[in-house]
Amino acid sequence: MKKVLSILKLFCTLLVISVGFKFLEKLFEMIHYAVYGGKRPEVFKVVIPEDWNVGVYYFLTIMSLLVIAYLIYLIVVFRKVIFNFSKDKVFTRENSERLNSVGKGLIVYGILFLVFSVFLNMAYVFQLNESINPMGYDLAKSKSYNLGAALGRSVRGNLAVFVVALFIQFISFIVVKGNELQEENDLTI
Repeated sequence: MKKVLSILKLFCTLLVISVGFKFLEKLFEMIHYAVYGGKRPEVFKVVIPEDWNVGVYYFLTIMSLLVIAYLIYLIVVFRKVIFNFSKDKVFTRENSERLNSVGKGLIVYGILFLVFSVFLNMAYVFQLNESINPMGYDLAKSKSYNLGAALGRSVRGNLAVFVVALFIQFISFIVVKGNELQEENDLTI
């Protein structure tokens, strides 16, 4: 078990480093665009059109950076739980609260990412449809199709986050029950 926890600690540390580099990469891309201009980088996996306001691009990029920073925070909290597990402090109230907050935080992260990616996909597709078909002929069908397609792409990209969040919530529930049983056992001895 110690070997598995050591590997998990290493994995969490590498994940923090990896997401930290992603944060720095996005920050550098935003600064590079602000200083030198050029092509806008992707935000929430969507290329922002050049004819959109620069303020919208900066707002979305800053929101993206905040979401990534929030993810780093959640990974660090999860890493603390893994370190407690390796110290044989498994069924503690602190671990259950941390796991619960990580699970809820991942759900919030997934919802934020889902909302922004659906919004951006829809805004981009609607703008594209208006430029292709300025008279608005039969766009109702294509708009509903595009809404479904954008929602499907966004959910597909975030489904793993929601599954992991629910799994962590389940583990948190198990740790809470284990903590209660351990406290009862300590009282009976």
